[in-house]
Amino acid sequence: MKHSNERERERGVVVLGRSFYLFASLTVILGAVCYVLKGPDVLIAAVIEELGFLLVIAPRIAAALLLAGFVQVLVPRDLVARWLGSRAGFKGLVIASVAGALTPGGPMTSFPLLVALFASGAHRGSLVAYITGWSILGLQRVLVWEVPLLGSDFALVRVLACLPLPILAGWLASRITFAWAGPSEFEEQESKG
Repeated sequence: MKHSNERERERGVVVLGRSFYLFASLTVILGAVCYVLKGPDVLIAAVIEELGFLLVIAPRIAAALLLAGFVQVLVPRDLVARWLGSRAGFKGLVIASVAGALTPGGPMTSFPLLVALFASGAHRGSLVAYITGWSILGLQRVLVWEVPLLGSDFALVRVLACLPLPILAGWLASRITFAWAGPSEFEEQESKG
């Protein structure tokens, strides 16, 4: 049995995995380049501006993660598996596409929900259909940006032209064979590597 310190250390490795170290290294390198080329005043201004952005975005990320956690707990796994699982077929792709198109908000909402659906038993094809539906058919974006700025004719033509794409993407994703490491498997691989 593992001690709590060892488990915490393993969780820390996952949180501070390779991707964290890559981004942290790039940040330090680009910060040094900014300091050398633009001076300390510009570097400090950039850091202050981004800390302000962090204060705006952190509560949204926390809320989205909590929302995804609640969805994962409240929506029964068998329901997700029945409607979005590997046996749902074409129906699952359509449902996922529509759900993605109706999901409001940006990536801070949709990606945590995607992870919650994955953890609840949704199939890879349904997940791809969901995120593709969100990204190209998002109803909120159509109503808030496209219709007012480009007109209803353009928005309608674009949506109709893109309508089959989430289903097609989900179908292709379900046909492509590869070993897919979902979120939990990825964390385990990254903590070992």
